Amino acid sequence: MAVLAIMCLLCAVAIAGYVFHLGKTFDDTSTQLGQDEVFASAQPAAENGGGRNILLLGADSRVSGVDYSGEGQSSRSDTMMVMHIADDSSGAQIMSIPRDLWVPIEGRGEGKINAAMSHGGLPLATETVRDFIDAPIHHVAIVDFAGFQALTDSVGGVEVESDQAFVSNGHSFSEGTNHLNGEEALSFVRARKNFSDGDLQRGRNQQAFLKGLVDKIVSAGTLSNPTKISGMVRDFSPYMTVDDSLSASKIAGIAYDMRNVRTGDIEFFSAPVGGTDRSVDGQSIVKVDEETLSEIQKAFANDTVGDYAEQADDAHL
Repeated sequence: MAVLAIMCLLCAVAIAGYVFHLGKTFDDTSTQLGQDEVFASAQPAAENGGGRNILLLGADSRVSGVDYSGEGQSSRSDTMMVMHIADDSSGAQIMSIPRDLWVPIEGRGEGKINAAMSHGGLPLATETVRDFIDAPIHHVAIVDFAGFQALTDSVGGVEVESDQAFVSNGHSFSEGTNHLNGEEALSFVRARKNFSDGDLQRGRNQQAFLKGLVDKIVSAGTLSNPTKISGMVRDFSPYMTVDDSLSASKIAGIAYDMRNVRTGDIEFFSAPVGGTDRSVDGQSIVKVDEETLSEIQKAFANDTVGDYAEQADDAHL
């Protein structure tokens, strides 16, 4: 019994040490932003029982010297998504937002939603998305597209379903299932000018990639392989920029709460598109379907985004 107790203690210490190592790797190699660089109020919204909303932003590359507070050099956000995690941690939903969506921007009238960051940095971008979904944003994560390449290679490639054939950067993608390595995945998620509807199809492709990635991570035993997990954290963290309240310990807590979630519990949908148009000053824009947006806002308010996503029309994009 004494030997068994010692063995159990050693195992516990080993696991704790492994988790500590992963957390330290993430915190040391990712970029942490202060609250005043992320939120207009300089404070994240309280998590008080309505679920958790995380704004996900994608960039073509990490730009050195960018001031996310909006007081210095800034940039537009190329990809925007909102992840909603149900309050009971039973699942997650990810909503894509077309970058040319024409929305109100505080202090700027109306404009393309991705322009909010160039006007007022990350705080204005976060505030604009918050106003769009009419629900609080609790955390923000910015991912360099090159991070997708590193993560894809770490898990040994990803099976992705493409709804059309196309060629991008010398890589050919067929309609149907494609096995993508990191370099191919990067070309797949960045392609835009190849399609008649441009960024809308890019949004579909990004969702298709994320579906394949989630399936690979959750279903293929990746989470039970310490070596793969360590490699994923090591390879992906340098491409992550997060608000400093989204620490490794916070992520670990969220992951533990969602330990029983499977691929079918993670759903994808998109912000409602009401067609394309031209703004008064001649910009090509994407209009919002206001009636459907009202339904989405109610879903975020009532923590019923999962119910909405189940019946959402794929034609949003």
